[in-house]
Amino acid sequence: MEDLNSTPDPTNDNSASSKGSSPVTWSIRGVERDTRAVIEKAAERAGKTIGQYVNEDIRSLVQGQLTQSQLPAAPIDIQNQIDHLTKMVEGIANRLPEQGKKSVWRRLFG
Repeated sequence: MEDLNSTPDPTNDNSASSKGSSPVTWSIRGVERDTRAVIEKAAERAGKTIGQYVNEDIRSLVQGQLTQSQLPAAPIDIQNQIDHLTKMVEGIANRLPEQGKKSVWRRLFG
């Protein structure tokens, strides 16, 4: 299995590459032993090296999270949306005849 805690080898041409798909030696500091053990076990079950598992499975998982997750709206953004929708409803209500206004509001809030 590959060593995630190894240090870059300055004589290795691949360690200088930061672009493309050339493998590089990489050290991840702060990863707990239990985390590494779980990743090793998952890679082994998938029939992959740790490097292959990180490149394929973990990368795919993280890319999916990055494309699907959006930051929650700030309260001011929510208030602006509410204000906008309120103005739209009021604009629609103002265009209705008096008799229609009462029935629209009753349907919405009655």
